[in-house]
Formats: sequence, C-alpha cells, structure tokens
Amino acid sequence: MSTRTELLTRWRLIEEEDDDDDECEFDNSKQLRLRRLKEIWFSDAFNFLIYLPRETHIWCASWDIMGPLLETFYNYSKDDRPDSPLKLLWKRVSEELQDCMQCICQHHQAKDTYAMEYELTSIGPLLHVLCSLDEERVTNQLKQINTQIAQGKYNPVKDSAKVISVMYEVILPLPTLHSLSCTF
Repeated sequence: MSTRTELLTRWRLIEEEDDDDDECEFDNSKQLRLRRLKEIWFSDAFNFLIYLPRETHIWCASWDIMGPLLETFYNYSKDDRPDSPLKLLWKRVSEELQDCMQCICQHHQAKDTYAMEYELTSIGPLLHVLCSLDEERVTNQLKQINTQIAQGKYNPVKDSAKVISVMYEVILPLPTLHSLSCTF
C-alpha cells in the first residue's frame, strides 16, 4: 500500500504534468497518460484512506489527500455497489463529520477551494453532488438526534459533540452550497 508521502509526491507530479498539458492541449497520448496516472492515484488514495486507523480522522490527518479525491464523488450516484471504495469512504467520512469540528472545517474548505479554483460551469456538477450528499448526511444526523431525544436515549455528556457539530453545519455560512441553492 502507498504511503502518505508517496501519494502526496505523486499528486504533486500529476498536477505539474497537468499544468504542462494545459500548454499542449491537443496531445492525446499525454492526456491518456495523465488520466491513467490519476486513476491509479485515486485507487491508491482510496485504499490509503479507507485503511487508516479508526482513531485517525481522514479530514484531520489527510486533508491533502482527501481534497483531490473529492473529484471522484462526481459519480457517487452512479455507483450502485454499497461496498465500493467510494461508498465506504463516504460512510467513514460521514461518521467522522458527525463529531469533529476540524473535519467539518476541512471538508467545507476543500469544497470552497474547488469553487474558487475552477469555473463554476465545470465544477458545478461536482459541487452539486457534494451538496446533496451533505444535505442528506446532515438531515440524517438531525433525525438520529431527534429520535434519541424522543426515545429518552439522548445522553448530553456522550452526544453533545454530535449536536454541536450538526448545529455548526446548519448555521455555517457555506457560499458554495448557497450559491447552488442548497439548504439544510
């Protein structure tokens, strides 16, 4: 399995090659090579992140790997397999976002970075998918908390971090989400 350092080095080289490719747009062999390098990197990055120890949050410890990997979420709804690397990664990230403010901030900052660095016409569909996933995640988290309260199972000591985190996301000013008409 690839190491964090190796993945970061490879991604930097991919970005450099991608910048070079912008100058010679019409070289199909370079574009195919770059696409293949990205596919291999994405696969290795998925494996690295999915197998991080549970006590290591993905957005806290590996935001610089997870950020570029957001690109793959464009096809989330087309992925029918519940055990696919993409679905497993989102499940884990969603769990970590339930009670970690740093993960929440890193996640939203990465989306904002995409919105600022790319044309909305090209990145808009990805941001819309991420927005939908976030809406679903936050809505489910609110439902879980309400169910716990209704059933008398809410423990303020144990569950307060989850309440604080979800409330933070609900009131967090999210320009990328609001510009795409996303609401919680």
